Amino acid sequence: MFDLNLMLIDSLNNVTGDVTGDAVDFKGQDLTDVYYGIQVPAVSTDDSLVVKIQHSATTTADDFTDLVTSASITAAGEYVVHARSNKRYRRAVLDTTGGSINLGKVRVGVVAAGTYTNW
Repeated sequence: MFDLNLMLIDSLNNVTGDVTGDAVDFKGQDLTDVYYGIQVPAVSTDDSLVVKIQHSATTTADDFTDLVTSASITAAGEYVVHARSNKRYRRAVLDTTGGSINLGKVRVGVVAAGTYTNW
């Protein structure tokens, strides 16, 4: 389940190419690892997606650097990456490859429970 206040990408339309999300203010550095959920509704044959979580001390686009990068996603599903940042702002970048990309309404955001699902 996503923390809706910390959504990095919440697509209103199907993702058909590269996307760079807006900067989200995390109000400071992380005390522990933060878990980022990635929901990918569809992946066409021969297409793939790599999700980068980037961080920065400012909202200036050129200041963002990679914090954590997912493995290449080649199938629909839910994925999780985690990392600890010492910077205030985060954003997600969707890097797509393929011929006829249509990933559906991709979502990337903080997953409050991490990978723990046994409540």
